[in-house]
Amino acid sequence: MFRRRRKASEFSAEIRAHLQLEIERLQEQGLNEEEARAAARRAFGNVAQAQERFYESGRWLWWDHLWQDIRFGLRMLAKSPGSTAVAVLTLALGIGANTVIFSAVYAVLLKPLPFKDYDRLVFIEKKNPPRGWTRNPISPPEILAWRKESGVFEDLAALTGTSCVLTGAWETEEDPCEITSSNLFPLLGTMPIWGRTFSADEDWSEGPRVAILSYGLWQRRFGADESVIGRAIELNGASCTIVGVMPAGFSHLYASPYDSVPEMWLSGIALSPTHAWNDYFGIGRLKAGISLQQAEAQMDQVSIGIERVLPELKGWRAQLMSLRTMVSGDARSALVVLMGAVIFVLLIACANMANLLLARGAGRASEFAVRNALGASQNRIVRQLLTESLVISLAGGALGVLLASLGCKGLVALAPPFLLRSATGLAGGAADLRVLAFTLVTVIASALLFGLVPALQSARPHLMETLKETGRSSVQSPRSRRFRSALVVSEIALAMVLLVGAGLMVRTLAQLSRVNLGFNPANVLTLRVPLSGDRYKQPQARADFWEHVVAAVKALPGVEAASVSRGLPISGWAGQFFTTSDQPNPPAGQVPDANYVVAGPDYFRTMQIPLRRGRSFDEHDAQGTEGVVIVNEELARLHWPGQDPLGKQLRVGPPTAPWLTVVGVAGNVLSQGQDAGFHAEIYIPYQQFPWLMGGPQHLLVRTFATVKPESLVHAVVLEVHRADKSLPTADIATMEQIALEPMAQQRMVMALLVSFAALALVLSALGIYSVLSYSIAQRTREIGVRVALGAERGSVLRLVVGGGVRLALFGIAVGIAAALALTQLMTDMLYGVRATDPVTFSAVAIVLAVTSLLACYIPARRAMKVDPIVALRYE
Repeated sequence: MFRRRRKASEFSAEIRAHLQLEIERLQEQGLNEEEARAAARRAFGNVAQAQERFYESGRWLWWDHLWQDIRFGLRMLAKSPGSTAVAVLTLALGIGANTVIFSAVYAVLLKPLPFKDYDRLVFIEKKNPPRGWTRNPISPPEILAWRKESGVFEDLAALTGTSCVLTGAWETEEDPCEITSSNLFPLLGTMPIWGRTFSADEDWSEGPRVAILSYGLWQRRFGADESVIGRAIELNGASCTIVGVMPAGFSHLYASPYDSVPEMWLSGIALSPTHAWNDYFGIGRLKAGISLQQAEAQMDQVSIGIERVLPELKGWRAQLMSLRTMVSGDARSALVVLMGAVIFVLLIACANMANLLLARGAGRASEFAVRNALGASQNRIVRQLLTESLVISLAGGALGVLLASLGCKGLVALAPPFLLRSATGLAGGAADLRVLAFTLVTVIASALLFGLVPALQSARPHLMETLKETGRSSVQSPRSRRFRSALVVSEIALAMVLLVGAGLMVRTLAQLSRVNLGFNPANVLTLRVPLSGDRYKQPQARADFWEHVVAAVKALPGVEAASVSRGLPISGWAGQFFTTSDQPNPPAGQVPDANYVVAGPDYFRTMQIPLRRGRSFDEHDAQGTEGVVIVNEELARLHWPGQDPLGKQLRVGPPTAPWLTVVGVAGNVLSQGQDAGFHAEIYIPYQQFPWLMGGPQHLLVRTFATVKPESLVHAVVLEVHRADKSLPTADIATMEQIALEPMAQQRMVMALLVSFAALALVLSALGIYSVLSYSIAQRTREIGVRVALGAERGSVLRLVVGGGVRLALFGIAVGIAAALALTQLMTDMLYGVRATDPVTFSAVAIVLAVTSLLACYIPARRAMKVDPIVALRYE
């Protein structure tokens, strides 16, 4: 009890002494004693009485101390609402940005997949190292052999993508589907919410197929009717029975980001050990203790044996990736870069906060000195200041979570659909408990980052000097000046890294936008019409349908040209092996391949692909006439260098396929995106082979320059439905939209990096400004003396600006060194520009230097206007 009373007495004496010093300071500024006492009471509230009651009550529990510190901290923050609001908003932006990006990182890269032993699930493709091919589909013989002979799998399932046209009593629609082996769902450990999965017999059944619906299709098409199980539906003109409904979000969690999310699963995969068509993928569960490298090595041994039986598979080897890696796709590198960017933004915000707290601590130096002189421990002062920092950080964190909820929705809207496909629920905001835990840790870490060092420095005042300077401007210690300068340098360095990253992405998009696609995407409307049903089983019926539709569309006002094709430039690759008459029997494993385009007359005119030599397809290229083909310049260069390709012959597919005569050479087209380069391509007239690969599905319409292609959508769809109202139309888009799709990820990363870099630039400029402004306030007397002794305004300007510029240049130098190392993480996202691009680094350094100079000039002008008489009187 004695100890408690003694401490209470000491604290009361400390508070009373500090109040008296405050009263005296106010009297020196011209207030009378009554006014000064009232003002001091308002400034400190009833802190003294509250503290006296607290100590006299004998309650010494830690939460009482904490609550008292919080209340005192709130009072102190309320005294400067403007700076407090800016501090809270700055932290909210940093914490909110971190929460948004971490929500995406967690959902895509860290959140456990809801599958049995998901860490042992692998996605199976194949590669051909001698030819430099990767990420290719596999054949049934390879699936069967790896399943039985490799000894690395507990189970291995097969699947292949397809398209299903759903007809019947409802409106016709097309949905992406998968044909899967019966063991896929048990392997993943996911069962339907209604019905059952496929049985092993249904893999080989020659009767009608059975189907399992996705939750979304069940809700949308069938109104969530539980009695849908056992109902017959019509798919692609054939009857099919529904046997199950999968849980919500199931397909998003294993579907490849490079393919459409399946809405339905079909039985009847029927894997044949002699069918070497590469059109399948595999999902397997590795045995416990087997690594990806070990599994690939064992599977490659099996592949060597397969080559002896099927020479066409020579050179192909297994390529495995974890299911998590497959699902995340290209999102990993983008999210890692963005996570680093938002951490940098938060560090810059914390550096600004630390500078603010150092300035406020210097302003409260007399308060801390009196407390220290009257017996208050340094720990007590540090705890009080850290509590104030935590209050600011908690307020910023709370506002940051609210901003993150909006930010998550914005991120989903900004990101391309494939990038965050597996991040189900992200649009709902940062509601996951693990994400909120991350935010809480971020809040606490931020409070320590920006609050600890200022608290330690403020708690160790120069007692005698500070007490002597009471009522006058506090003297900034060299240690404090060095720390504030280090904070500014770090802010500029971090801003430099972010600005360089944003600059590299801007230059990448500029380079991609200037790439010659090989065709003109402007004013071209595309849509897909899948032909299905008994009516179109005959190839000639397909040809007649397209001939009628193209003729009708050409007659529409505003249409310059129209044609059909199977596949579109930019959007995909349909590789086919071929041989030339000059080399009809290439060695096994060295058969050339090319992109295979089934096209109609006027295709090259519609797409404005230049014909370098020969002719285009016309109405004479019909069934029964000599087979013709058009090749691109790349194929001609590779197989007939220095020769005239016209009149040459090639054969697509097996040796039984007919020879085709080259009648034209087209310009090269980027068929796999702006950054994939040119590849060999073969164009086949659909009139001669309307059954090839299902025939053409895409209708292409070029409008005149004065007509927007979107304005013709209704008229074109109407002409399709006039020809057959039961057919669905899908994938309606312009070629300009399709050409932009491969750049969607780069555009998202660029937009976010530019936003973060702009915020970092503003914060770093504020950092320089605040440091110089505080320095001028501390050196007002010195500047006044200099001016009184004859110093010119220019010398004062150089004095202030020179100090700021030195900090900026040092920060830029450190930032350049850091950016040279960190931008290597962005290499996979860059095109046409190196991660060490000197133009970008130079431009960013200039922008940052000019911004820093402006931030220095504003307080320097204020220093130039210091009146020496006023300054000396002030002191």
